[in-house]
Formats: sequence, C-alpha cells, structure tokens
Amino acid sequence: MEEKHKVTSAEASALLRQQLGVWPLVAQNFKALEAVHLKQFEWNGLTVKVQFNPARIVSSGAKVDAKSIKARKCFLCPNHLPEEQLRLPFGERYQVLCNPFPIFPEHFTIPSLAHTPQLIVPQLDDFLEVVRSLDRFTLFYNGPRCGASAPDHAHFQAVTWGLMPLDEEVMAKEQELSALRYVSAEGTVILLHHYLRNGFILKAKTKEAMRSLFLRIYALLPVPEGEAEPMMNLFGWYREEEWILALIPRKRHRPWQYEAEGADHLLSSPGAADIGGLFITPLAEDFEKINPALLQDVYEQVCWSDQEVMELFLRLSND
Repeated sequence: MEEKHKVTSAEASALLRQQLGVWPLVAQNFKALEAVHLKQFEWNGLTVKVQFNPARIVSSGAKVDAKSIKARKCFLCPNHLPEEQLRLPFGERYQVLCNPFPIFPEHFTIPSLAHTPQLIVPQLDDFLEVVRSLDRFTLFYNGPRCGASAPDHAHFQAVTWGLMPLDEEVMAKEQELSALRYVSAEGTVILLHHYLRNGFILKAKTKEAMRSLFLRIYALLPVPEGEAEPMMNLFGWYREEEWILALIPRKRHRPWQYEAEGADHLLSSPGAADIGGLFITPLAEDFEKINPALLQDVYEQVCWSDQEVMELFLRLSND
C-alpha cells in the first residue's frame, strides 16, 4: 500500500463525525449506543460484558448459508453501498466505511474494493498494514463462519480500543512472567488458556516476521470439511513499533441454542466482539436470561478447550 493512501486513526474519526451529520440511520444507531444496557460477569480475573443492542439483530440473525448469500446483493461491494455512505480510500484495494449497525462508539468496516472471499492468508499483509495505520483502534477479522455477516466479501473491522475485555487482558497476559511462551527468530507466541476463549498471542517487530509466525500456527490448525480455511477470529494492535495479534481458534459457528425453540433459544452468532468479551444480545429476553453458566456453555461450544490449545502450542514449540 502506498504511503499517501493510508488512513490514520484521526482521519477515521473525522469520517465518522462527518457521516453522523449526513446519514440519519447512522446518527440514530450511534446515538442509541449511549443508552445500551450492559451487565458484567467475572471468572477468576476474566471479564465478560453483555450488551443489549437491538440494532445488531441484522448481523446476529444474518443468513450466511451459500444459497442465501447467492440470492442477495453484496452490501459491501462499492456499487451496492447506500448513497449516504461516505467512503475513505485505504491503499489501492480497500476503503474505510462507518459501520451503520455499531457495537462500539467508533466502529468501522474496511472492505476490499473487489468482491473476493473472506480469507485471512491473502489479506494478512493488508491486515497488518491497517493495524499499524489505525493504531488507536483494535482491528479484527471474523472468519467466514465465525461471525462474518458477509463471508463472500473480504473485510476487517476497526473498533474503539478498551471496550472488549480482551484488549486489556491480552496486554496484561503478554507481560505476565509466568505465561507459557515460545520464542523464535520471528517473534514470540504466548499461550492464552484458562480463558474461555482460548488461543495464542503473537508478537513480532516486522510484518515479514509476523506473517511467518502466523503461518506456522495457521498450518497446524484443522480445516473443517468443506471450508477454505481454519475457523478463527483474529485481533490486532500496534504498540511501541511492534505488532501484537490474538488468534482465537474456533470449532463451531453458533451454539446449539441458536437453533433451539422456546426457552432454550438464544440468538447468539458469536463474532469477534463476543469472543473479545463483549457479548451481544439483540433480544431483550436473551439479555435478561444471560448468566455466567450460559455464557460459559456458549464459549465452550464455539472455542477451543484448554487441552486443545495446549496440544497445538506444544506442537509449535517442539517443531
């Protein structure tokens, strides 16, 4: 990406301020965030916040099966964007958009200009470049069956740092002396376990080193039958001239409660925000019934166990 085309954090924030003045839907939905209900649960120093956000039913209830995707227009393609939606070019292949259905006070979608599938390896260098440029935010990637409501169109999201518990917990974990870590010429991998949303923290000083480190773990992850890549959510930060990624492997798209009826039903389609510890409930009845036991059950269904991440970590460190 050419230097002159990179979007800074300040420019993204200015885009949002401008967008709020010209698109009533965006102004309404961002204003509504001021009144969202939150409740918080703790597990041995681990935090999960639950947000009641009715506007997110568009995403949580999105049909992402192949037939449904084929039948609808892609809402991230440039020629299908609403006239009111302002666009800020990022490099030659992406643009920054304000997310019209926000979870965070600043919430952006960074889609590819081309209609190309949501796959991380072809986008990884771009992901790292956006992480460095939008360094005041948390950047995340939803795998095609891990919360992406547009699995047919490559995109990232940039959101307010510090509202997902993961933001601060990752920074604390990577500084913890007792953390299990693997150090190589490329960088460092720290095991994120006993965490409900288990995974790996990656640290590297250069894009080339981070790509090499990421691909070593990627090669060890299982690819479900019929899928093009391992299931995952990926988070990125740039701090003190160093990239930090949190790779959270997934084993399931949605919990069984998503398809259940009656009192067992839970409209939960966990994406990066949920995995980051900001659990979204678009229905009032779901917000009311959420409790620590139900949250733990959902996370244990969709994320890897302590044993599973430990086994992969040992394979990596013994390689």
